[in-house]
Amino acid sequence: MKNTFLPIYAWIFLFFFVLNSCSDREERRILIVHSYEESYVGYPDFNRLIDKEFRRNGVNADIRIVYLDCEAFQEEPELKYMYHLLDSVSDGWEPEVILVNDDQAAYSLFKCCHPLAKEIPVVFGGVNYPNWELLKEYPNVTGFHDRMDLMKNIRLGAKLFGEDVELFTVLDSTYIDRQIRADIENQLKDEKVTCMVGYSGTPREKRLYYPHKEGYARFSSLSVRIGKKQETANFIWTLSKYSIGMCYLQMKRDYTSVNIGNICASPSLTAINEAFGYNEKLLGGYITTFPILAEEEVSAAIRILHGEKPSGIPVRESRKKYVVDWNVMQQRGISKESIPAECTIINIPFREEYPVAWGTGVVLIIILLSTLFVWLFFLYRREQGRKRRALYELESEKETLALAIEGSDTFAWKLENDHFVFEKEFWISQKMSAKSLGFEELLSFMHPDHWDEVRGYWKNISKAGKVVSQVRCDFNEKGYQWWEFRYKTILLPGGGYKAAGLLLNIQAIKDREQELEEARLLAEKAELKQSFLANMSHEIRTPLNAIVGFSNILALDDGVSPEERLEYIGSINKNSDLLLKLINDILELSRIESGYMSFEYEKCFVSELVDSIYMTHQMLISEQLEFIKELDAVQVEVMVDKGRLTQVITNFLNNASKFTKTGYIKLGYRYLSESDRVAIYVEDTGRGIELSEQKMIFSRFYKQDEFSQGAGLGLSICQVIVEKLRGKIELWSEPGKGSRFTVVLPVVKATSDEL
Repeated sequence: MKNTFLPIYAWIFLFFFVLNSCSDREERRILIVHSYEESYVGYPDFNRLIDKEFRRNGVNADIRIVYLDCEAFQEEPELKYMYHLLDSVSDGWEPEVILVNDDQAAYSLFKCCHPLAKEIPVVFGGVNYPNWELLKEYPNVTGFHDRMDLMKNIRLGAKLFGEDVELFTVLDSTYIDRQIRADIENQLKDEKVTCMVGYSGTPREKRLYYPHKEGYARFSSLSVRIGKKQETANFIWTLSKYSIGMCYLQMKRDYTSVNIGNICASPSLTAINEAFGYNEKLLGGYITTFPILAEEEVSAAIRILHGEKPSGIPVRESRKKYVVDWNVMQQRGISKESIPAECTIINIPFREEYPVAWGTGVVLIIILLSTLFVWLFFLYRREQGRKRRALYELESEKETLALAIEGSDTFAWKLENDHFVFEKEFWISQKMSAKSLGFEELLSFMHPDHWDEVRGYWKNISKAGKVVSQVRCDFNEKGYQWWEFRYKTILLPGGGYKAAGLLLNIQAIKDREQELEEARLLAEKAELKQSFLANMSHEIRTPLNAIVGFSNILALDDGVSPEERLEYIGSINKNSDLLLKLINDILELSRIESGYMSFEYEKCFVSELVDSIYMTHQMLISEQLEFIKELDAVQVEVMVDKGRLTQVITNFLNNASKFTKTGYIKLGYRYLSESDRVAIYVEDTGRGIELSEQKMIFSRFYKQDEFSQGAGLGLSICQVIVEKLRGKIELWSEPGKGSRFTVVLPVVKATSDEL
């Protein structure tokens, strides 16, 4: 098991180590020096490739770039400008590696003798003719020699345009031109090439000349800095469309050759990477491309950043590849099939590079679009069918609604310009002429009792929502009838609102409701009378039977001991008290319902009332129970009938004492500051009340225990009394834990003198 998990832990450790290393990598300062002007079309891509290579190798590079613009200077001013560029870029920032590109920038960097060139590691690239003697003075330099391969480009021209094609280039007398001419002589001396290379002003005997032979390739050079009229004519003729079988080969980039590929009517190849692929009509060549150059330079720079010395990295020749530009192929009408297999085509569209994948993708897209079209057409037909069915149903509902409205007193209305517009049938039903009604005019038809309510609706009519309101109206001076206004307000997207609704005559409904209410009251009275008779017959008969029975025993006086006589007399007195209490409850309930019960309201402190009740019941509560008093720290007053409130609390205490065998009974009050009310409560640890019974406990004649004494009127009377005192009774109870009865009353603020 240990051997199994050890590699897993090792991999986890390695993962987090690498993750931490990547997140904490520091910036490495890189200076790039280019030979040409900043606007040179190839530099943005080349700079992005260099940055991408650094990032691909895990280096966070802080790259600064300077442009020499070599064609704008002669040698001495160019060296001074290079020195100035290095001074400006090193002010407060020192590079760790310098990447220099092409011959002019490399020569000027090493020739200007700036300290940075001596102190900082340098990697050169794209240099066709390095100054080897000068490089010996710089042990801090390494790089890549971009050596032009003339023969491979000549052979590429022959493959593309036939064996008889004649390649020509442009050479003059500059340092680079002399280097190119010497290189041509070196590369062609043992090759089957007919050659004529020179420039205006060169003695004929010093020109490179190989006479033409059958089967040999042909190569020549022209001079732009022309001195003779004949040579001028030859140059113009060579570039024109009348020069057949010619092909221009770019071997340098300076102001004399920068645009020849565009103006030459013959096809153009290139032996260097400058401007290839950037709309200068250079078809292709065997060259070191920008991606290769960026990869080589960055790989050497990273080795230096990792601690290797430039002297330990030898200068090498850059890799090359055959490349062809698809855009120029299209301009020249060259087919893909005529391109040699070793050539890589750049700028080629995906459909041409991968025709099978392109065709497969097109077919899949067509299938997908066709499937989507069929599916959408199916959805469209299904939706059309659904809409037709919905229209049929809507039409049917409209007809049904019209029939329903015609058969009832229901009328549509809408709000236009703050005026109520009712449909014509409404005015016909009221035998009135049709007109629109302003709000005040509509209000005049309504009973004054509804004015405040309706004005509230009118004030909020601009708010979205549904409203249903029932009011009494008299539209035709035949008396008030009940009408129901139903309407809905919709907010419009551009602001404003729209309101519309229905007006229903509900007088018949109100009449039925009144009849049902009267019938319900009669039924309740009959039920109450029946319940009263049933309960009273039982409750009165029980104590009367006890009184009569024990009285008969005492009257016979046959062998009744004195102790038994006292017990019988006690039972007679007890049942007499029960009968008296029952009669008092019935009379009190009758007085309350008839409104004859008087209430004498007065202010009293709740704490004093609770103290008084507590003192009264302290001796009455069983010694087996703990009688607790709880008073709030806040003194509050209430406006009540003290006697009636005491009667309610006493009833709660009596019930608590009756149903609590062990534990405690608690009497207290608590001030409810959030509602400015006071809660007077009686809490016990009795047997509790089931939730289903809690809803019925305040009903008349209801008893939790049918075999217990009492008529079941106590709590009903308590509820009526508390409601008369503008309060309410709250009940909490849980079987097996106990109950709490609470009277909640409004508070009267006590004055400072009273406090």
